[in-house]
Amino acid sequence: MPKEPTKLSVEEIQSHLKTRPNWEVDNGMLQRRFTFPTFPATMFFACAVAHLAEVGQHHPDLNISYNKMAVRFVTHAAGGITAKDFEMAQKVDELWNTFDWKPTNG
Repeated sequence: MPKEPTKLSVEEIQSHLKTRPNWEVDNGMLQRRFTFPTFPATMFFACAVAHLAEVGQHHPDLNISYNKMAVRFVTHAAGGITAKDFEMAQKVDELWNTFDWKPTNG
């Protein structure tokens, strides 16, 4: 049986954030915001993130508004942010870095 993820301490979260500089903690969730050149680009990236989440069996909240998207991870079963959230954040970063149409990070 797989081990349940453990909620990270504030200190552990701060340490992990040093490796994910574009991410922040907002309202108890690990979050990164993205800006895209077009609505279709936003939706394409959202679908790619959804695929990563399905493969990783760890699903984020996505907040989409035309050419902006926020990706938020939290492990509900642990009651907060876990190492799994940071693992998925890394995968989203890797995905983002494969695209050449990104105008800004923000």
